[in-house]
Amino acid sequence: MENILFYFWSFSAVFSGWKVITNKNPILSVFWLVLAFVNGALLLLLLGVEFLPVLFIIVYVGAVAILFLFVVMLLNIKMVEIGENTTRYAPLGVIIGLVFLYQIFYLRDLTTEASWGIESYNYSELINVTNIEQIGNLLYTEYWVYFLVSSLVLLVSMIGAIVLCLYHEEGIKRQDLFAQVATEYERTIVHVK
Repeated sequence: MENILFYFWSFSAVFSGWKVITNKNPILSVFWLVLAFVNGALLLLLLGVEFLPVLFIIVYVGAVAILFLFVVMLLNIKMVEIGENTTRYAPLGVIIGLVFLYQIFYLRDLTTEASWGIESYNYSELINVTNIEQIGNLLYTEYWVYFLVSSLVLLVSMIGAIVLCLYHEEGIKRQDLFAQVATEYERTIVHVK
């Protein structure tokens, strides 16, 4: 059953990745990208890694794909512009794909324990520790600076997305906090007799 699920999710991930780059509608491309991320998370779950599938779903599907969808809707891309040059980047895509395939087959020969330096690591410390505990221990002790910097990058990108969406038009009334705070009490109350 595991082999059937592995081949099904692998084929589904490859198919959805193909649909991401061949679909003419950018919103549908983002939805195919979400499906590709979900299939990748399911494959990782099938391989016995508990933390990475959840991370894939939360970070990639929850943040990156929704951000892509937000940007696509914000830019309002015309369908005519998309259909003009669909095969222009096909040779570059084939070259990049061949480079990746070469690297995969080249690295397959290097995947021995001696080439990665694994024999010098003490595995006795990891026997009673789960994957999530080990990743959390590393993330919050040794790599806390990178974790903090990544959170700041996400904060800046969120503020940038909010600033891009601000739309100031002449006829729309907006709340001005500085004008509200600066008003004097005597001028705001009108006595009617």
